Amino acid sequence: MPDSRQNDPRLSRRATLLAAPIAAGFAVAPLAGAPVAAESGGPATASSNPTRNRMQGKVALVTGAARGIGRASAVLLAREGADIVALDIAAPIASVTQYPAATPADLEETARLVAATGRHCLSIRADVRDLPGLREAVARTLRDLGRLDVAVVNAGIGMWGSLAAMTDRQWGDVIDINLTGAANTIRAVLPPMIERQDGRIVAIASVGGRAGFADVSAYCASKWGLIGLVKSAALELGRSNVRINAVCPTAVDTPMFRSPNGQYRSALPELGRLPTNADMIELMLRTHALPVPWVSPDDVAGAVLFLASDEARYLTGGAVDVGAGSNARYTA
Repeated sequence: MPDSRQNDPRLSRRATLLAAPIAAGFAVAPLAGAPVAAESGGPATASSNPTRNRMQGKVALVTGAARGIGRASAVLLAREGADIVALDIAAPIASVTQYPAATPADLEETARLVAATGRHCLSIRADVRDLPGLREAVARTLRDLGRLDVAVVNAGIGMWGSLAAMTDRQWGDVIDINLTGAANTIRAVLPPMIERQDGRIVAIASVGGRAGFADVSAYCASKWGLIGLVKSAALELGRSNVRINAVCPTAVDTPMFRSPNGQYRSALPELGRLPTNADMIELMLRTHALPVPWVSPDDVAGAVLFLASDEARYLTGGAVDVGAGSNARYTA
C-alpha cells in the first residue's frame, strides 16, 4: 500500500532536505521532548559496547576533536586501546555565525575524557587549512608517541543559505576547511604511513556528499569532493597498505545540525517563523526509514572504529552510510 505521507503537501519543501546533510558538529544533551539520540543506534550505541582492544598499541590522530563526532571518535578509539592526538582549531571562524565555535575548554574536555580511559592524549591546536602546521603536528606525534597508525579526518564547518546569496568568503571557507583541509590532513599523515607500509584513514563526509540538497551547496560540494578524494587516494595508496574510507552520516545530534537560525530555518522556510525542535523532529522522522530524528556522535564513531580496525582490512575506497535509512532512497 502506498505511504499516505507521500501526499502530504507539507512535505513538498521538506522532501528536498531528505535527511539534513550537515553531519559534523559537537555533542549536546538532548533537548526536552526530543527522542534520546543514543536510542538512534538501537539497543546499544558504540560507546556502550564492551571494548575488544581493537586499537591496542595504535596511535590515532583526530581532527575536529574538540566536540561532536571528533570527540566521540577519539574517546571510542581510546577505549579500544589507542593513544590519541586530538587536533582542533578551537577558535571562531569569522564566516560561521549560525552556531557556536569549539573552544580551548572543549578540547581540554576531550583530552580529559581520553585520559579517563587510561590512554595518552596529545592535544594540539591547529588549523587544517595550514598544511605546514599539520605537518608539524604529525612530527610532534612521532616524537612524543612514536608512531601514527590512524587518521580521522573530521574537521569541517556548515553554512546555510542560497548559492546566489553566498559570499566569496563563505564559499571559500567551506571548501578550504571541508575539502582542502581534508586533503591537507591526508597529505600530512601519509609519509609515516607509507614508510611503515600500514595506515588507516577515515574521512567524515555526509549524506550531503551522496545527494543534492538546497541551501547547502558549498557544503554538499565539499562532501562530494571529499568522497571523490577518498576514492582516488585509495587507488594510489593500496600498494602501500594504506586504507582510506569515508563515513557519510545523516543528521547528527549536535548544535551544528540543531541550529534554529541555520539548518532548521533552511529546512522549514514555509513555517514563516523560527522552527522549533519539535518541528524538526517531525520532519526528520518522515525522512528517515528508521524511527529516529537524528543519530548520535557515538553512532558515527562506531563506523569510524570499524573502518580503522583490522576487521575492515579489505575495505578501501568506500563510503559507509550512517543514514538511519535515508540512504535507501539513493538510486546507486
